[in-house]
Amino acid sequence: MKAMVKFDGAHISPIKRHNNQSKVAPEELQPIWEEFQPIYLNGKVQFADCLHCHNRLGYNGDSFLRRHLKTCPAKPEATSAEVTEWMSPQDSCLPIVTIRIAFTVLVNQINPVSSHVFVDEIFAVTTDDISSVSPLKWRSKIWEGFTPIFVEGELQGADCIHCHKRLSKHGGHLNRHALACSKRHGHDHSHQKGNRSSLPKLKSRVRDESSPARKAQITKCSSKLRRASSSSGITYRPIQVVADHLSLPAPDGAGLKKQKTSSMTNATAISTSKFGQDSPYQDIARLITLHGYPLSIVENEDMRRILKNISPMTNKVSLSDMEEHLLALFQKKKINVKDEIALTSQRISLSASIWTHDGPEPAVNYLCLTAHFITEDWKIHRLVIKFGMYWCSPTNLERIIHCKEACVPESESGSYNVIWDAIRDWNLDQKILSLTSVGEIKNDANTLKLKEMLINKRCLPIRGKLYNIACVDDMLNSVVSDGRSYILFLVGDIVKDFFGACASSSSMQQQLLEVISQMSLKCPQEDAKWWHKLYFRLEVVLQFNKLFPAAEVLSPEDMTATWSICKILRTFYRVIEVISSPSSPTANVYFSEVWKVRTVLQEEASNDHTEIVTLVMEMQEAFDEYWQNSYVWLSIPVVLDPRFKMSFIQFRLQRAYSTDSLGYLSEIHDTVQELFDEYYDATEQLSGVRLLRSAALDTADNDPLEDWDEHLNCQMSSELEDYLGEVLVPRKDDFDILKWWMEHATKYPTLAAIARDVLAMPASAVQSEAAFSSSGPVIPKHQSTLSIETIEALVCSRDWMR
Repeated sequence: MKAMVKFDGAHISPIKRHNNQSKVAPEELQPIWEEFQPIYLNGKVQFADCLHCHNRLGYNGDSFLRRHLKTCPAKPEATSAEVTEWMSPQDSCLPIVTIRIAFTVLVNQINPVSSHVFVDEIFAVTTDDISSVSPLKWRSKIWEGFTPIFVEGELQGADCIHCHKRLSKHGGHLNRHALACSKRHGHDHSHQKGNRSSLPKLKSRVRDESSPARKAQITKCSSKLRRASSSSGITYRPIQVVADHLSLPAPDGAGLKKQKTSSMTNATAISTSKFGQDSPYQDIARLITLHGYPLSIVENEDMRRILKNISPMTNKVSLSDMEEHLLALFQKKKINVKDEIALTSQRISLSASIWTHDGPEPAVNYLCLTAHFITEDWKIHRLVIKFGMYWCSPTNLERIIHCKEACVPESESGSYNVIWDAIRDWNLDQKILSLTSVGEIKNDANTLKLKEMLINKRCLPIRGKLYNIACVDDMLNSVVSDGRSYILFLVGDIVKDFFGACASSSSMQQQLLEVISQMSLKCPQEDAKWWHKLYFRLEVVLQFNKLFPAAEVLSPEDMTATWSICKILRTFYRVIEVISSPSSPTANVYFSEVWKVRTVLQEEASNDHTEIVTLVMEMQEAFDEYWQNSYVWLSIPVVLDPRFKMSFIQFRLQRAYSTDSLGYLSEIHDTVQELFDEYYDATEQLSGVRLLRSAALDTADNDPLEDWDEHLNCQMSSELEDYLGEVLVPRKDDFDILKWWMEHATKYPTLAAIARDVLAMPASAVQSEAAFSSSGPVIPKHQSTLSIETIEALVCSRDWMR
């Protein structure tokens, strides 16, 4: 029974495969097809399987098939009549397209009834790959030793067919690898031990040139040269072979034994060239990446001397060579990270931060995109997946999305371009849960358009309610900045007068040093934010007044103002420190930390100091705006904490908002239920139950399976109700929420899947060191002149290697 496959509104006939044993064959097939088995797509020949070597070739004419027969290693020698039958003077260079194994299985074993959706997906991917390959791209002979790798129809890299290393797509890189590949030249030291049967089958370059085929070729060329020279009267002198050159063996094989030593010496020289020695250069690349050394270190005389002691050839590396080693290291590690992310079945949260370079006002901005997720073993991970450069001018987002442009003009690039490029590159469109970003990115109109596009494509759960989250540290910095004038007015002169008095007295200086040495607070960096420096100084003043009260450095009124401002800034500092911790806290701690900010502002709002009350009211206004937009996503991870659940949220909101808390609680409960339903439906779809339910809905009112649907609905709601109704887990300091969910994943499978996604959501896009810096994350000055590809390789590789 033939089935029609629906694809993009058109009907495509089932994929057919021509059987060479069939009586009926298309009239247009030439005699060359006796050596190949055609494969049809949409009624046209798209591929050909060689009947001798069983390689699958792309079809765009018969010339490429004829050329394949000339070099087919499995084909027996053809007679002159056979050659005359299928040879043609016309030749064109066509690509060899490798089709996925899944597509081969699809062609042979497709089920026309239940597999039509899968056919659409595979057919779309396959036809995109075929149409995007350019015939002119494969004329270079270098590709004879490499297998091209395509991603979404674009050439992304190459695999060496000898050592199976994955390389970049650039010809220069492939040429150098071809010269240095040890297995290509037969110098694979990994096979030197063991039986002779374990030795590689590939021969070295020297032995290839002395093979019978090579001898015949040299003899043929020599005879042609002698005939041409005798007919034209030209006398040719023998070439003077330099000792360093690799000499060819004589046509009759004489002198081969004599040349063996020199040939092997030269072959060894090839294998020990600077691009053949992966180990020392890869070590240098790791050293530069991990410790942030400038690339010019390879041109330092001391470094050259060290490299020369390692190997005489290693001191010839240049900056461009080092960049290529860095890019190769990056691409190698990127494959492993991509596999790690691809293997996880859970959703991934993203965080976007803005970087600057160490120097004058930058003409461009840099965006760092980090992926946060929890693996199958319930370990939280954060990995930088993209570091891109963007301009602030507007662009046509729809054109970028729908035309799938990999790059855009400089004048049209924005932060969302970097985010969208990363989503496509890492295939995250169906895996995104949330995006946490600073205000500049979050409030960008095109970022909101990107969110709408993802919602329309049903890429985001619960209609994107967890997407586009504001960074907590960015919010707190904004709140403090709004009250800067009041803060400096209240305590600016107090701090200035105190440290001025210390500078004028040697005894007070000694006491000041003693106070600072006893403080556990870390001294702020030179580029720290103004309020961080001020907070540190206020702590010093209060600690000094505590240890040396007789000094009377503060009046009672000044003490009140200093204590109140220090209390507010201390809370902000500690909240940012926890949320931006390098240890990547789980999302269930964010609610309590943000609540501390609300509590301290509420307490200081009743202060007797009028100026402090005015300051706090202004801060509360900015904080309340953030709270209204964030309380839902902050509450969901707390509901998934078995120590608190919904009871804790209800307790906090009722005490804070009284009767107004009902609206907050209703919104939180409805969002949790909606999130649970979506995850449960996804589980149903995988198990096939959803198909039964949808079929039942289309039947008559007196559906005989209506009671079965009701039973499923009861099961769906009972898991969430059972979890919320269970007794709370006792609070302990060493409680591990990830371990708890790993142990209870069998009991609460749907909630465990939600917890794995939600608990990985970040509340900050940067770590604490950058959160307290006035300039944020900074690219070192010696790296700012590098290409964006090299900078991305350094930033990402360093993050992955830590």
